[in-house]
Amino acid sequence: MIRGYTAIVDQKAYGYPLTVFTRISLARHDTETVTSFERRVREIDEILDCFVLTGQRDYQLRVVAASLEDYERFMRETLHTIPGIGSIDTSFAFGVVKQAPSLPALPPR
Repeated sequence: MIRGYTAIVDQKAYGYPLTVFTRISLARHDTETVTSFERRVREIDEILDCFVLTGQRDYQLRVVAASLEDYERFMRETLHTIPGIGSIDTSFAFGVVKQAPSLPALPPR
């Protein structure tokens, strides 16, 4: 059940004070577009998480950035260069209410 161990790094102290949630809709959903997008996302260090969604958007990314200017650079020079993206919607996190470092205990069976 345990896939590994990790240290919990203070994101702000490390130099990435911004957490950005970026929702992506692909222009097409053919195998080549999806595979290419997912491969490229795995290569980008600023993207910490990428979730496949149901609903209006196809993916949600959790991105870290050093500043607003850094995120703008990331958008222009990295995200916008990925072929097949139809639209991008961005939200900036103001703070963290809860961030669990582990899964909840399983209920008794």
